[in-house]
Amino acid sequence: MRRKLKLVLLITVFALCVSCATTGQVSPDAVMIDGVPFFSQEAYQCGPTALAIVMDYWYAKTQSGKRVTPEQIAADIYSPSARGVLGIDLELYAGKHGFKTHQYSGSIADLRKNVDLGIPAIIFVDYGFSIYEVNHFMVVTGYTGDSVIVNSGKRENRSIADGELEKIWKKNRYWTLVLKPSA
Repeated sequence: MRRKLKLVLLITVFALCVSCATTGQVSPDAVMIDGVPFFSQEAYQCGPTALAIVMDYWYAKTQSGKRVTPEQIAADIYSPSARGVLGIDLELYAGKHGFKTHQYSGSIADLRKNVDLGIPAIIFVDYGFSIYEVNHFMVVTGYTGDSVIVNSGKRENRSIADGELEKIWKKNRYWTLVLKPSA
C-alpha cells in the first residue's frame, strides 16, 4: 500500500512539473537554432533520442550525407537494467562516430550562448523529488527572455521557464553535453 502511495505521489509531482512547461507555437521573440531535427522518444530512450537529434543536426549542417536514428544508438548503448543510458555512454558513442565532446556543469546563460552560436546542447534534468529520481535528457534548441526551448520526449519546441529549469537541472549539477564534428 505504501509503495502504491509513493508511486501515485511521484506521478502527480511529475505531472505538475511537466505542466509548468508549454509546448506548441514558438514565441515570435524566440531565438532558435535553425535545422535541429526532432525525433519522438520511445520509453526510456531519452538519451539515445537526444544524441540522435544533435548528431543528425551536425550531419545535416556539414552535409556529410550520414544519418543516425535513436534506435541505432539505443541498440549500441541502451542498458535494460539501468532502463536507459549514462552520460558517459552518450559521450563515448559520439566520440566513436567522429565527434568532439565536452561535458561540463553549465548555466542558463551558457545555454543561451550555445544557441546564439548554433550549438544544440544536451542537458540532464531530474523531475523527481527527495530521493526519488526521474532523470531525463533533453536538447536545448532555443530561448526567450525568460525560458529555454527544448526538444524533449514526445514534444518539440517545449518552453520551460528559467526558474523551473533551474530547479530540475540543479539536481544533476547542471550536467551539459556539447558535441561538434571533428575537424
